[in-house]
Amino acid sequence: MATDAVLDSSIVVALVTQEEYSIWASTKIQKLQNLHALDLSFYEVASALQHKVSENFTAKDATAAFKQAKKIMSLFSIHPFSEVITESLRLALELKTSVYDAAFLALAKSLDLQLLTLDQKLSKKIEQTDYFRLIECPNKKSEQP
Repeated sequence: MATDAVLDSSIVVALVTQEEYSIWASTKIQKLQNLHALDLSFYEVASALQHKVSENFTAKDATAAFKQAKKIMSLFSIHPFSEVITESLRLALELKTSVYDAAFLALAKSLDLQLLTLDQKLSKKIEQTDYFRLIECPNKKSEQP
């Protein structure tokens, strides 16, 4: 059983807010010992929380959720984006995806670890590639066709 994984920002947000896959995310990380993320995760988590602000999720809720996210991410091994920037651009061009999504995939590839994500669009996009083995996502088809 794997003890390490790369987490993208969608997982962190799901851990600090109530979402459809919050329980899935929590269950997955409880089985892990070492968690890895990119330094740009802090920006992305803050941005995602900002976009959640509504009548039911106030600015105060977003601020509290971000404080909790920072505590959680302080337990991660945080990797600088510069560590994977060249490979991120290469993967983004190859897979026709954003450099942001490719960055987490590049980190998982470089560490030979699973990438936990809630990004089902990314999972679907790479379904027919060798990178598909790196993704762990809810509702992921277990094998390539």
